[in-house]
Amino acid sequence: MVIRPTGMALWDALRSALDERIKESGAQNAYFPLFIPVSFLSKEAEHVEGFAKECAVVTHHRLRSTEGGKAVEPDPDAELEEPLIVRPTSETMIWHMFQKWIMSYRDLPLKVNQWANVVRWELRTRPFLRSAEFLWQEGHTAHATREEAVETARQMLDVYADVCRDVLAMPVVKGVKSPTERFAGADDTFTIEALMQNGWALQSGTSHFLGQNFAKAFDVTFSDDANQQQHVWATSWGVSTRLVGALIMSHSDDAGLVLPPAVAPTQAVVVPISPGPDKQPEQHAELMAFVDAQVASMRAAGVRVSIDTRWNVRPGPKFFEYERKGVPLRIEAGPRDMAAGKLVVARRTGGDKFDLPAGEGVGGAIAAELDAMQGALLAAAEARLSDGTRETDSYAEMADALAAAEGAGSGGAGLFLVPWFDDAAAEKSIKDETKATIRCFPLGEQHRAEGRVCFYSGKPATHMALFGRAF
Repeated sequence: MVIRPTGMALWDALRSALDERIKESGAQNAYFPLFIPVSFLSKEAEHVEGFAKECAVVTHHRLRSTEGGKAVEPDPDAELEEPLIVRPTSETMIWHMFQKWIMSYRDLPLKVNQWANVVRWELRTRPFLRSAEFLWQEGHTAHATREEAVETARQMLDVYADVCRDVLAMPVVKGVKSPTERFAGADDTFTIEALMQNGWALQSGTSHFLGQNFAKAFDVTFSDDANQQQHVWATSWGVSTRLVGALIMSHSDDAGLVLPPAVAPTQAVVVPISPGPDKQPEQHAELMAFVDAQVASMRAAGVRVSIDTRWNVRPGPKFFEYERKGVPLRIEAGPRDMAAGKLVVARRTGGDKFDLPAGEGVGGAIAAELDAMQGALLAAAEARLSDGTRETDSYAEMADALAAAEGAGSGGAGLFLVPWFDDAAAEKSIKDETKATIRCFPLGEQHRAEGRVCFYSGKPATHMALFGRAF
């Protein structure tokens, strides 16, 4: 996957917001090797089984020219004694190091975070959603008690949900995965699930309570305050460039990107309406002095603003370009606007153009407009999630709705909150019949399962489950 500058700027903005919160949680950034000995993965059987089909394997350490010198091939004399896995995730490497770093309860909790790329071999790829290589952060922690580890896993889930809401203007459902869907090697997987405009769900981040599985596999113990050896308790948690895909699908329209101001690389662009410095130099100089003063006010208010000075491009194509790129505010300033002491502003989210008085207060006015746009995008997404989630006690109702949506070409019909008896075989049957899966057991809904019967089997419900088709 090639990420062009605008996409990378989105990831950078998201990464900055998230990195600040991760550090506030007590985690420190570190870096671990890209190549993992295959024996490391073999130490945690459930973990390796979950990733075995996605692993890229390095078997040689150099190439040689073929006969004739027109190509290269692995050198048979350079075969590695032990194959190396290109990291699909770093639990095994990090736990190998934790075993060296943790000796006493005084070393706990240990919290590290890594910003890196990972490789998972995907046969069918989707840009930002599923690709053989992607960027992400992965946090890993070790704790003295089970309670502390669970609390950390839940804390990081809250961090992810807050970033999605406050930065991406994207509401999510916080929940726990079913045993079928949980991370390989975890005791519990907590998840945030978002609803896209087409009615499909998207898993947008996960936080895992790993129990003592990796601690036992890698013999990571500590001496407690009674001088007894104990295995540590663990978590891991991560989000990836998939969030860029979620952002695009949550807000954009047929005209192109729609970017929430909080994450937009450029929040406002000023397009001076001028033929350029060569044709009317005096008027142009006066106009640009006017524009520069307005931009200075915006920058002083913290607005990320740019000026388009491509005089060889007409205003119309510029407006189209910035609409397509999702710049939240497009601002026009021509000689007549300068004479009237105003700017003409257009919102990417639509509506009529409007005038803003020029002068010292323009920066604050633009900043307030951006805040209002951020709030409006979040409100629209929250309404979409609420309207797109229905509660039912009938499996037939869900199956019919999904079939109707597929027949209409959308494929998704939103989310279905249902009483559920936890049964892996029934879960598979529903997936086979409808292509819908359990997205999560919503954390805020589990008290409502008591006294109800499963919508599929009729057995006493053990959970409230959220079903939906997902990317």
